[in-house]
Amino acid sequence: MGLRARDVVLSPSASERLRRLERDPARSSASIARRIRSLRSVLLADCLHGEVVKKDRIPRVLRDTYGLENLYVEDLPSFWRLLYTIVRDRGERYVVVVEIADHEAYDRWFPGRGR
Repeated sequence: MGLRARDVVLSPSASERLRRLERDPARSSASIARRIRSLRSVLLADCLHGEVVKKDRIPRVLRDTYGLENLYVEDLPSFWRLLYTIVRDRGERYVVVVEIADHEAYDRWFPGRGR
């Protein structure tokens, strides 16, 4: 049994990206969107499921934009990544999906960590 979260919340950026993936007729987009939806139950049951990004490796742009204290990465189909953080509010843990990144964006933020 993992560390449970109260809810999974999408940032406006992640929510918009998921909407675009769901509207895209490409099979790969549908596969990515399905995986994102299926991760909800996984992250609710174990919010530490993803790969931990060391604090000094969190990209400045993400740290500054979202005020991140921690960051986790989940692999998605077609080399996409789901980036999330864990926040606490009134003693409850919440998973906040900050970005759903394609391979190009992920490589910009994490050079040398791609495929």
